Amino acid sequence: MGEVTVKSAEYVGPLFCVNRASVLGHDGAYSIPLDDGRVLWTFGDTLIGKERKDYDPEKRLIDEWLNSEWAKDNIVMIANSACFVGTRNATELLKTVPFYIGQTKGRAEEIIPSALAPNRAGRYRPVWPMDGICLENAVYVFCIMVDCGPADPTKGNAPDINVFGAGVAKSEYPFVEFHRLKPTVYPNLPKDPANHPEYQYLWWNCDLDDSGDQTAAYGTGVLKRVLDGYVYIFGSKMCRRNGKVVHGVSLARVRVENIEDVTKYSYLAQLDGNNPIWTSDPKAAMLVFDGNANEMSISYNEYLGKFIVFYPYIGDIKPQGIDRFLEEIHMRYADNIWGPWSEPVVVYKCKKSRPDDTCYAAKEHPEYSEKGGKITYLTYVSHQRYWPDLIRIEFS
Repeated sequence: MGEVTVKSAEYVGPLFCVNRASVLGHDGAYSIPLDDGRVLWTFGDTLIGKERKDYDPEKRLIDEWLNSEWAKDNIVMIANSACFVGTRNATELLKTVPFYIGQTKGRAEEIIPSALAPNRAGRYRPVWPMDGICLENAVYVFCIMVDCGPADPTKGNAPDINVFGAGVAKSEYPFVEFHRLKPTVYPNLPKDPANHPEYQYLWWNCDLDDSGDQTAAYGTGVLKRVLDGYVYIFGSKMCRRNGKVVHGVSLARVRVENIEDVTKYSYLAQLDGNNPIWTSDPKAAMLVFDGNANEMSISYNEYLGKFIVFYPYIGDIKPQGIDRFLEEIHMRYADNIWGPWSEPVVVYKCKKSRPDDTCYAAKEHPEYSEKGGKITYLTYVSHQRYWPDLIRIEFS
């Protein structure tokens, strides 16, 4: 495997700050190129309002500001949103005004509603869209079901975010209405009864088991090109390896015509040299690499002749907390999508607004690449600034 090196990584600027949907910020920022030339961008928690009054990301924590009396009266947070842009040129993307689903009614709206009641047992339990793919005039967006609590200062302020399941949402042209697909076969019920209303949409149960392992939440990264009739999907998971807690990814694949049937998915169980061995059991999926903080991207880069993944590095997980927590964007590369994958390459040290800021949701948007992939573009999200920040990467 030839070595891949990054010549430069430059901060370009924030995306979508100017919009007509009363959007004041969001995270996530997966992009899905559509057959009609547009690009669909999906987001997680989205702030809706007229202005960010008295908020300075360098001087005040955004969570503290959102809990202020003014913000409670004037800002609404929805669990997800999506917009369309009509360009695949990164320079134009920086200044484009996106069209958000719902903005004809006055503001952006959720595209994937939760099945849970408003009272969610004292925890925030959203549905967050992950990556997806456009196939034959239909868009499939994988999504995760999450329950969240406040960060624990005694553990390095690491967020209390627990993924208990994953599923799939579908939209047909013109891609403005999504519906959640029910699985062809159901997994076990979620452990927490408060999450049971989501069971009807649960494709993969991602609860931690007694050993601290879980089935991956598939959809963390989706290859946008079909390979030999298959769609390849990465999924994130927590597990224990050699007595340590690690966060990594597993790999699934499914034939295009079977993407709506969870029983037809297969999972990478092991490598025999460079040859993949697949299983029908998601619990038997191997860990292909670790270190990622849930979100990531996967693409094939023509210039490099390699598959490449980008992800936010979660940091060094230790009993007392996490060192280097969400400060870097890492890349790995491989000759085959199943690996073996290279050691991580630190691509970019994220621009923080203050020392306790975190930078996450890093991923590539290969539809904006230039010169056959010699130049490509990533986004990440500063929790304080809370917009997707665009990064320009050039390979040597």
